[in-house]
Amino acid sequence: MKKFFYSIIAVALLAVSCEEWEPVIGNQGDPAEPAYETLTVNTTISELKALYKGKPLHINDDVIIGGQVTSSDVSGNIYRSLYIQDETGGIEIKIGNSSLYNDYKLGQWVYVKCQGLVLGNYGGMLQVGAEDPTGEYETAYIDVKSLIYAHVIKGQKGTPLAPVELTENDVKVALGYSYRSPYFGMYVTLKDLTYSHEIFALLYMDNYEDKKASSNRLFLSDQQWGVTTWAMSQNKMKEYLLSGVWDSAKIGNSGDYNYGTIGDADNLGKLMDNAAAYAVSQYFKMPQGTEIQIRTSGYAKFADVAIDREIINGAKIDVTGILAYYNGAAQFTLIDIDGVKIKY
Repeated sequence: MKKFFYSIIAVALLAVSCEEWEPVIGNQGDPAEPAYETLTVNTTISELKALYKGKPLHINDDVIIGGQVTSSDVSGNIYRSLYIQDETGGIEIKIGNSSLYNDYKLGQWVYVKCQGLVLGNYGGMLQVGAEDPTGEYETAYIDVKSLIYAHVIKGQKGTPLAPVELTENDVKVALGYSYRSPYFGMYVTLKDLTYSHEIFALLYMDNYEDKKASSNRLFLSDQQWGVTTWAMSQNKMKEYLLSGVWDSAKIGNSGDYNYGTIGDADNLGKLMDNAAAYAVSQYFKMPQGTEIQIRTSGYAKFADVAIDREIINGAKIDVTGILAYYNGAAQFTLIDIDGVKIKY
């Protein structure tokens, strides 16, 4: 009886000390998933975005948005996030689960009860998520099932949305509006892109060391660096390292290249020992020169797929996927490799 009494006291004290997460403290098991619902939407996605004023917005009002699913993580290029879209725009919902394609089908209606969540941005891209207890980011993942079920409501399945075809002028205007643009977060098609023979990738000497330390950072940018795949898995990174195409790359932040190059034996050895999968941004241009960064995760199923030789040699392509924004630049996320079409 005493042991039982002390256990009750311990659980009570734990709940008090973790007030923010009080509803999910303890081993309660997975909650039953609600049936499909149809909610009354009282705020459009564009109206929700307009509420953001440059700092995280804790949503205290009864705000309900709704839209159709435009993303899938089946290829691994989108991770722990869901994109939904209504007639006014698209937005990212940070759901901290993987294999979301099993639960949220393309075209399915999803309603988000935003009260108690946070509207914030990462690099200028607006997201809806939980509060980040560390304060490092404006939002965090909603990664507790009971909270997901309480806030992200699955509606009826529908026909997948057709992509919105954007002109280069549309993209330019969107860049001018940054996070206020309805186009960022939308499922779109961009036409007649050509390869720029330039990449951007941020690598670390050791992923378990300080990722802000200059001595731990390696930037591959301003040229192609021999990277002819959409991204790089761990094994592909090792191949690139051993090929010597990165030997001249300097380690460090801009203005602090005091740590040698990749070609130095000690540095190469450390990078080989700590090789990991990395995202790569492949640069393309629209006909009038607007830059588009097609960013691919190192964990995508097509990370190691070679960029078609015709593309590298100048063939135009149309791309379909999610238009994103990062620090003043237009980024693009492919749902899968079928989103790239060569123009013949």
